[in-house]
This record gives sequence, structure tokens and C-alpha cells, in this order.
Amino acid sequence: MFSENFLPQATERLILRRFIDLDLEQFLAYRQDPQVARFQGWSMLSDAEAQSFINEMQTAAIGIPGEWFQIAIAHKQSNLLLGDIGMQVDLKNPMIVEIGFTLGREEQGKGYAQEAIQALIDALFQLRTISRIVGITDIRNEPSVRLLKRLGMSLVRCDEVEFRGELCIEQVFELEKEDWLLRKAG
Repeated sequence: MFSENFLPQATERLILRRFIDLDLEQFLAYRQDPQVARFQGWSMLSDAEAQSFINEMQTAAIGIPGEWFQIAIAHKQSNLLLGDIGMQVDLKNPMIVEIGFTLGREEQGKGYAQEAIQALIDALFQLRTISRIVGITDIRNEPSVRLLKRLGMSLVRCDEVEFRGELCIEQVFELEKEDWLLRKAG
């Protein structure tokens, strides 16, 4: 489990923070958008389910192995929700964290995802207990594939899986702490 001061994290344009009640409308907007949801592992939520989710994330412990925790990505100036990053500490090896990310369609292509994930990776690798970050994406989700590569993650394997009733190829990317530190220093 991480310390309570793990969040918030600030970047030049963004703040990574816990969800707040005022996030509900924006959260529903992108979580109910079929184009945004296409490659996501989550299902669309009703208004009540979304409010319940936000309530849960406001007080949930961060970094419990095997449990997903969602971090709100908000615009630094307005505090308006732009998307979120899910993270899960691996149950079998708590030195590994899997991440996943979602941005509202109108916020994509502005560099927000890279800025937010870089800040999260920096924060995770500052913890002595974390040594590897994993990202898994559908090969058809080309923007996410490109982003994971730009972050310095290496493709380690491809798996044929069934996702939402159809076969697809999932790509598994990994980033080792040492590689991240070398890249930042170089």
C-alpha cells in the first residue's frame, strides 16, 4: 500500500489526483462514449454506478496488490477531469504495477496521456518497492501502442485473446526501473 501523499502529483498542465464529486459529468461522458470504450477492459456505467465508483475511489487505499485503483487526470488550471489512469500492483509480485489509461475523446491527441503517465511512472519508480511497469493494449489501438513505445516501454509478447466476443492480439509492454532512470539521465 502506498502512502497517502502519493497523490496528488502535478505536471506542467495536469494534476493527478483522487476523484471528486464534481468529476461525475465528465467521467460519464467519456466512460459512456463507445469510441473511447472500444479497447477498454471496463464496461460502460450507469449514473448510479459511476457515482458509486467515484465515491469508492475517494477513500480507497492506493496500491493494494490485486486491486485496481483509478487516478483522475485533471487540467491543472480548471481542475476539470480529462480522463483517468488505472493501476494495479501485481498480486504475485508486488514489485510490478500494471497501468491502463483513458482520456475523453476531445482530450486525445494533446499529449495529456503521455504527460500524465510519465508523471505516474516517475512517482512509482521513486518508491523502492516498484521495479517494473506493465501496459497491455489491443494491437488495433494504434495510439496506445505508439504512446507505450514513446514512454520507452518494450514489447515483450503478443497474446491471442478473446475480447468482447472477438479474437484479437494483445500486446504486452514493460518498462524496467533501470531503463527509465537511464533514459531520464541520458
